[in-house]
Amino acid sequence: MSERPKALEQLGDELDRAARALLLDANRSRGPLRRAFAGRLSVVGVCIALLILAAAATAAVLLIQQGSPLPAPHAQDLRASGIPLPGSARLAGLDAPDPESSTPPWDLRLSRTSTGETCTAVGQVFQGRFGILGLDHVFRALPLGSVDSCGTDGDDGPALVGAKDFVGSTPKEARTVLSGVAGSGARSVTAYGSGAPRHLSLGPEGSFITVYAGEAEEVRPRVVIVMRDGRARTIALEQSGAFEAPDPEGGATWAASSEPDLEPNAFGDEDCVQVTREPSQSEASRFMLPLTPQICGRLSTSPLFVQMRRFVPGEDATPFPWNNAPSRTIVYGIAAPRVDTLELSGAGPARTLTIDRHGGAFMAVLDGHVDPRSLTLSATLRSGAVLAYRHPTGLLAYPSNTPIGVQAVPPYRSPAPVKSELPPPFELPIASTVTETLRAADPADGPEWVLRSWQGNPNKSVRGAGDERSYCAELGVLWHGRLVEPSARPSDRSLPLSADEEGRCNSAKDLTRMRYMLALESFLDDPYEYTPRPARAVLSGMLPPEARDPVLLGVGPARALPVDANNAFLVVLPGRDWNARPRISYLLDGRRVGKLHGGGLGSRAYQRGTEARIPQVRAPDPDGAAPWGFAATRKCSTAVGRIVAGRLASIDLSDGVLKAGSEFFGYRSSCITHPGPLELANEVREPVEFDQQQVGTGEGALFRHERPPLREPEIEWRTLPGRTIVTGVARPDVVSVTLSTPSDVRTLRPSGSLHAILAVYDGYFLRGNLTATVRLRDGRVQTEQIASFDPGSRAPEPLTARLHADEQTLAQLRTAARSRGGSRDLAPLASFAARVHQIEQRVDYQRAHPGLLPSE
Repeated sequence: MSERPKALEQLGDELDRAARALLLDANRSRGPLRRAFAGRLSVVGVCIALLILAAAATAAVLLIQQGSPLPAPHAQDLRASGIPLPGSARLAGLDAPDPESSTPPWDLRLSRTSTGETCTAVGQVFQGRFGILGLDHVFRALPLGSVDSCGTDGDDGPALVGAKDFVGSTPKEARTVLSGVAGSGARSVTAYGSGAPRHLSLGPEGSFITVYAGEAEEVRPRVVIVMRDGRARTIALEQSGAFEAPDPEGGATWAASSEPDLEPNAFGDEDCVQVTREPSQSEASRFMLPLTPQICGRLSTSPLFVQMRRFVPGEDATPFPWNNAPSRTIVYGIAAPRVDTLELSGAGPARTLTIDRHGGAFMAVLDGHVDPRSLTLSATLRSGAVLAYRHPTGLLAYPSNTPIGVQAVPPYRSPAPVKSELPPPFELPIASTVTETLRAADPADGPEWVLRSWQGNPNKSVRGAGDERSYCAELGVLWHGRLVEPSARPSDRSLPLSADEEGRCNSAKDLTRMRYMLALESFLDDPYEYTPRPARAVLSGMLPPEARDPVLLGVGPARALPVDANNAFLVVLPGRDWNARPRISYLLDGRRVGKLHGGGLGSRAYQRGTEARIPQVRAPDPDGAAPWGFAATRKCSTAVGRIVAGRLASIDLSDGVLKAGSEFFGYRSSCITHPGPLELANEVREPVEFDQQQVGTGEGALFRHERPPLREPEIEWRTLPGRTIVTGVARPDVVSVTLSTPSDVRTLRPSGSLHAILAVYDGYFLRGNLTATVRLRDGRVQTEQIASFDPGSRAPEPLTARLHADEQTLAQLRTAARSRGGSRDLAPLASFAARVHQIEQRVDYQRAHPGLLPSE
């Protein structure tokens, strides 16, 4: 701020006057008056300290600026979830303090929809306004349509409970806001999370709210609601059913998973276990997490088997990725039921290891400096005997079942510095073929567009590079004399293009097979707009090397298509053509490929998955950007994407690229509207068929090692990067679906001819249950569990139940194979039969030796 706040000036004047008065009294004081002066000085000193604290708090408040209100969702995007009635909105008046005292308090806004649901919104209160204080210290009001939870009242009220994450610039700035509406019959609500239990104040309709520092995955909140009649209900959020152990440095927790070995060469008493680090919001993809080898052992000959091993960054001794994760020494294995307790010593104070009651797994994750050779695992058996294990014992490799001998202990290593360079390309550019002759002006007066093309020889140092020459193209814009990555709004931070980097490359054979490589992309000025306005559509690609006389069709009148020396092309079209269906016709070996008149297919690669479907249901985006839509067909295909001009599209927020067609699409051979031929006649489907997808905020977002920098909407709304999208197709008799997630509760009504359901959340649900309460037209209520990305949220299926289901499936497969009369199905049929045999062998062993193996 350029001017000193008036309040601070007034506080400064008060401090000056107090100091002058003290000095004057000191000069007048003599002898016995000194003691009285000292007492007075201490009192005044306290007052001065209080004034200083008040000045600091006032300064913090004055540094908060008022901004424009956050954009409200459009009514058409709220039809499935309900639109709050303006006259029904009120604040709960709870004013829960933020862990940072200078930050505005938090409260709940309660409202009602026209269909009777109670809705809540979490926000902060500043100078009488309800909104969010962004990470830029700007307070913005939340519009009425921005709600977090909506639910139908039960006997004791709606009981809307959720833990909403608010992102921070640093981990300390992150907030978890635990809130809900317990109903007017609630007597008390107690919250459990970081620190001591919190006994919460109750507002209207039993509303409550409390705020924790840190992300919900760290806080692991839960609430206990006690009703006036004494009934108690516990709701746990972000809880995992996985068997977990803490990380020695306070990072993401680790999980051990165990199961019987059902491979063809497995023994009947053999079990296996594996340990992995659990995902987090900054590392959501399980593909990039460190993972130990799966180890197995026999529990009839030994009460346990155990591995003690140090894992270090870059270790490649096993096919299991440790990647660049920090060094850890991990003790893990499986104990039989005859083991009573386990104690690990040799790494500081001795510690008791918990044994998972389902599967018998145990583990300890230690700092990588701990030498596994210094450890001792003591097992006390139920008989009273004590066994000591000082090295890996009883291990079999999976799936070969070969014994694992003594392994060398690698020296401790720190993670390597994160490298910014890209992996080596599959093609090495031929310098004489590099050209940048294709250039086009921007129709919205933006920077000039340039297509660089080249030919490349296969890079023999890269596995899978092949033997054929490649034809490559790379799009860019000219910015102050530099060719930089494509963008409608390049800046000094835009990365330069280099022919050494990977471009869009294809062999001549592939280009001929696909007819051509073509990309139609619209680079948006603001990808976070609710209604994106494409100002240009950039068409670029490559023709087969021998193609001649190319003609561009499908975007206005047919026109000759200019190409460069490598047969690459570039055309910049007006933004209205962003969802056009261009195609190219050309001569190849004297024959015209593609019709000049009457339509016809274009590139097979371009056509696949790009059909701009019309959504059947809509949902707002948590950042206020373009809404989401979901479309389904009776033949089991589905599509999800952003809605632009009434159709599904994809928007890459990292570079602002808009493309026609869905973000992702899927197909099943059997679904609620089209049962498959192998479906059991007596099988009863759930009333709603759900699916869940995790979507990144840009290319490769789910595979980054670190969270990318926050973007402007995330700073303003404090939403988490990434999206979790829940879709569903319901039976016609479904009236409403209430989704309960670790974040919030939402009541949705099916839309469209196939009764589609769509909900979009910021961030990812990495642990905990997703539950759907389905209300049917006849008044019945059913509960469904939605498949989760948390393996621990799914209870293991008993082997006897799995055997029964697999035997039925095997019988159907055999019947189908006989009816077709062919031999092509015999190999998978034999493999499935072998699996059924292994399950039978394991079940028979358990029945013959009750209590010997861990419980399922």
